[in-house]
Amino acid sequence: MATATASAPASRTRLIQAKHVMFLLFGVLMVVVWLTRDRFLLDRSSPLFQRYAAIPLLMWLHGLPGAIALFLGILQFSSRLRQRYLKVHRAMGRIYVACVAISAPAAMLVALKLPNPGITPATFVQGVGWILTTATALYCVRHGMIQQHREWMMRSYPFAMVFVVVRSILAVPAVAQAGYPGLVGTVWSVIAVACFLPSAIIEWQKLAARSRTEKARATAAAR
Repeated sequence: MATATASAPASRTRLIQAKHVMFLLFGVLMVVVWLTRDRFLLDRSSPLFQRYAAIPLLMWLHGLPGAIALFLGILQFSSRLRQRYLKVHRAMGRIYVACVAISAPAAMLVALKLPNPGITPATFVQGVGWILTTATALYCVRHGMIQQHREWMMRSYPFAMVFVVVRSILAVPAVAQAGYPGLVGTVWSVIAVACFLPSAIIEWQKLAARSRTEKARATAAAR
């Protein structure tokens, strides 16, 4: 029993370490995206600024809440913050939900204002997916289903991550040289991963937990 009991904290520790590494890498990607692309949104002479110059309000409604959601989402996955400062966790969760409710529809309106045959449908898939997963997470927590709430937050946040991951991949010279086909392929591929990978991770966690429980029971029975 002692061995089985010790293995569970060890598994949780490995999971926490993996989570920290993932978010550290994501932070690095945020910096890469800022240096290679987003800083030019503040340069009035840049082609990127000129592209969105006609819809500044929509861009602010999409960009600012989206950026807030990106940062708050990372903090929402902190077990230490949730356990020690539950009120802060809940307040940030409400802000995250509000940011999604503003940013996602604004992104879809931007896509309609600046239509792109290959990207506009992807923007709607991402936006609707982000809204639905976040709304489901909110429903779960309001009805006391905490574990399901966490799982749906794990499904929600990757839709926010799409913005950063896509642009960091496009910063790779080989992808950038692929031109428009590379852009469209990257956007759809990252959205597909955001749709399906979280559920796969959640199910694998459940399978691993079940396996540890069965091993613990078998060890206890053998003694």
